[in-house]
Amino acid sequence: MKSDKQRGIIIGITGGIACGKTTVSDLLADKGATPINADEIGHQLLKSDSPILNKLTETFGPDILDESGDVCRKKLGAIVFSDKVALEKLNSLMHPLIIERSRTQARKLVAEDPSCVVLLDAPLLIEAGAYDSVDLIIVVTSSRDLQIKRILERSHSQNRPLTESEAQARIDSQMPVLEKVKYADIVIENNGTHEALQSQVDHIWNDLIDKD
Repeated sequence: MKSDKQRGIIIGITGGIACGKTTVSDLLADKGATPINADEIGHQLLKSDSPILNKLTETFGPDILDESGDVCRKKLGAIVFSDKVALEKLNSLMHPLIIERSRTQARKLVAEDPSCVVLLDAPLLIEAGAYDSVDLIIVVTSSRDLQIKRILERSHSQNRPLTESEAQARIDSQMPVLEKVKYADIVIENNGTHEALQSQVDHIWNDLIDKD
């Protein structure tokens, strides 16, 4: 698993929306790994001080901003998840910076500490062509029905409720999970209980430590 004993290891965690990538990352972090969440970096790029804010408003219009001057994710999502061309434009603006910042953080951490295990939680790791910058790829999968259920539950908990059709549009906007699996070194199926997921993560971590 580890190609360079002089530095730490970078693990890329990806998969479909609401398959449980962040949960897997959290479970590994509990064991001592260091997570870098690409989604969080993306969210920062939607703030009023973002270096690409002007490009976003030029591309999608000033109405995507909320009262604080941040990009309203719900408004932006309504545009891009119903329009493939618009989504591609958004990705072309966001992905280079997300990958650059994620990669810089990860490389700095593993260079400073040879025992460090860095988790790059990146939904679009493969689509963005960044999979060659990690040492190991974990793809988290789930059934479509569970994805939809989780998307709806999460949207309500965040006070940004989505309809089932909107949830389906978000799934369909991404590379099919079966395509992502082709790039995987390890596949985690997250269709069961939290305990079952924990067990899979435990096996991965133990194997990783044994090979360290």
